This record gives sequence, C-alpha cells and structure tokens, in this order.
Amino acid sequence: MYLKYIFKNNHDQGKSVNKVSAQNLFFPAACIHAAITAVLTVLAYQFSSEWLIAFVGLGHAHEMLFGFALALIAGYTLGQIEARWLWILFGLWLFARIGYWVDPAGAIGQWSSPLFALVLAWKIVPRFFAAKKWRNRMISPLLMAICSVPLAWLILREMGWPVAPGQLSQAMILLLVMLMAFIGGRIIAPAVAGEMQKHGITQQARVQPQLEALILLLLPAGAISALIPGASQVAGVLSMIVAIVIAIRLIRWQIWRCGDRADLIGLGIGYGWLAIGTFALGFAIFFEMATYVLLHFITVGALGTLSASVILKSRLHQFKHLPQPKIMIMNILGLLFLATLFRVLAGAIVDSSPGLTGPNLLWLSALSWSAAYIALTIFMLSTQTNIFTKKPSLKKASTGAAVPNIKNAASVVTQSKRGQCHDSI
Repeated sequence: MYLKYIFKNNHDQGKSVNKVSAQNLFFPAACIHAAITAVLTVLAYQFSSEWLIAFVGLGHAHEMLFGFALALIAGYTLGQIEARWLWILFGLWLFARIGYWVDPAGAIGQWSSPLFALVLAWKIVPRFFAAKKWRNRMISPLLMAICSVPLAWLILREMGWPVAPGQLSQAMILLLVMLMAFIGGRIIAPAVAGEMQKHGITQQARVQPQLEALILLLLPAGAISALIPGASQVAGVLSMIVAIVIAIRLIRWQIWRCGDRADLIGLGIGYGWLAIGTFALGFAIFFEMATYVLLHFITVGALGTLSASVILKSRLHQFKHLPQPKIMIMNILGLLFLATLFRVLAGAIVDSSPGLTGPNLLWLSALSWSAAYIALTIFMLSTQTNIFTKKPSLKKASTGAAVPNIKNAASVVTQSKRGQCHDSI
C-alpha cells in the first residue's frame, strides 16, 4: 500500500505527472536500515560469525556512511524526481546494501556503493549550479566530494590503504558536518524567525552569513588536512574553531523561545550535538587520540537527531494546522539522546568493569537507536494516506508569517532568492 502512494500524482501541488518525492522512499529506507544495522553491529561485536562480518570494524563505518548517510542525502537533495530514476537510484542503493552484507570483500560488495554514490551525484550536483551567492554554490562541490568518498574508499583499499581508512572516515565526517551545519542552519534560521514572529518577537540573528562563511571555508581545509600525513593537528584546530562557530550560531538563534515547537527543539538539540561532536573530534585529532568513540557524538548525536527532526518537520508541515504530537517527538529525541550517551560511555568504560559494562551499554545504545527509528518509520507509514491524498494546509498563522517549508536542499537556494532566508541579516 505504501509504495502505491509514493507514485501517486499530486495535482494540487502542481507537480509533473511523472515526478514523485524521493523523501517518501529514501527516508523510510534509511530509518529501517538504521534500526537493523545497529542491532547487527552489536551482534557482530559480541559474536564471531561469517554472517556478520560486514558489520565488524570498517564494515560498521562503511554502512553508517555509505548506507545510512547517503540514503538521507538522497532523500533530501533529490526532491521531486522522475519515478523511473527514483526506482533506479533506490535499486542501486538496495543492491549495494545487500551486496555488501552478503559478501563485503567481493566485487559486488565493493563496487556497488561507489556506483550508487556517483549516479546520485550525477543527479543532485547540477541542481545547485544556478545559485548566485558563493555560499550557496558551495553545495555542488560539497555533495560531489561526499559522493566521491565511496570510490576513494575502494581505490585506497585496492592500493593497500596508503591513507588510513580512519583518516578517510574523519574527512568524510567533516564534510558531513559541513553539510549538516549549512542545511541545518538554513532550516533552523527561517523556522525559528517565523515562530518567534508569531509571538511578536523579531529575530535579529538568522542565517548569520559571516559565521556560515567561516564554516564553509574552514571545514574543507580541515577535511583535506585530515588526509595529509603530518597535518592532522591543522585539521584538529580548524574543527575546534568550527565547533565554536556552530555553537555561537545556535545560541544566537534563541531556540529556547520556541518551547512549544518540539520539532524545532529537536533541530536545536541536533545542532548542539554537532557543536559538541565537532569540538570533541577536533580535540582528539589535535592530541592524536583515538577518535572512533568521539565520532559518535556526530554520527549518532548530530546526524541521528538532525535527520529525525528534519523528517518529522517535513511530515508535520503537511498538518501544521493541527497540534504537534509532542510526546511522540520528545520520545524519539529522548531515545536518540540515550543512544548517543550510551554509545560514548561504552567506549569509555572497560569491558570488565562491574555493572554497566561496555557490551551492555552498546546494547542499550543500539536498542535506543533502533527504537527511535522504528517509531519514526511507523509515523511515516501511518501518515502515508493523508500525505498523498489530502492537499496540505496552506493557511498562514494570523499572528505572523508562515514558516517556510524547506523540502530539500535545492529549495534552500530557491528560498534564499525569495527572501525567506535572509542572508543580509
């Protein structure tokens, strides 16, 4: 039933007959992937089995970055796309997941993820060429760089890892931080400003272009430095500076004034995890400490919370005239908070310690993470009929301007041109 609604034409929104929303397929797929792989990863950690080899060590990073993260990027950046291309892209993504899970060392397992990423880049990168401002144009090379990492992973693996896989993972995560900081800021700024305007409050700090420019300039340099032997301390310093900039942007938005909007609070929490995780990662890189534990502040805390919040906001916008399901949203956010906390603690606690040992904390983290994404998947599937058969409410709040609905990354540029994201403020 759900797939039937994905390809239903929405004449009320003026969409082309053969175009559908990529979010309706890739977002549930990403959530289901996240829920399954978290449990399988802990099983692989505790039990040696050839059936779980794809989730051990680098396999976990491979699936988190090339499976979960790229599915989210596909769902968010593809926007409205021809149905046949949506099926092709989703088929490549699913084929890559199955191929890697069955035989991670085989040709299919190794080549399928780069193939999906490159085809995805071919479809999404040109969407941002028309941007006027250089900050908006940065999305194109950023997405190209992120989608090139799976191919770089494969090439470096075949060459015997002249660049350590940990360095490549750090570089991609810094690129993901850049993407989350940019897109997250472009969603949060107008949404918070619109909500505050309803209460008669004028938001002075919106996109904050100078701070955004610092993020867009420093993080690429940090990602490149992470790949250069002997330049890791440069990457560490740049990451810590960016973390401070992200924190300043977050504080200036004053999201706490929107306490009745659980979805905006979720975006703020995710942006806060982004600041904490980027600083922790930079600190660890600078002092040449192990980063595999601290990375989870970003991959679980920031990416998990921001992705869940964006998905919720995208769905709830269709029913903005109705009260928000605050309890459900806070439960999902609480589970993701616990997943982050337990995962980081699991890496800090010695396995032989009494009580909450490392493996037990890993299970608590995985189950919290999986429960959050199962709940999110159920919410998406339960609202399928309303989303595809009812015209979204276009009513504006009587006390202020309507909050803009940023459906995908391409609309960030469009809404900037329309003045809904005020770069001058």
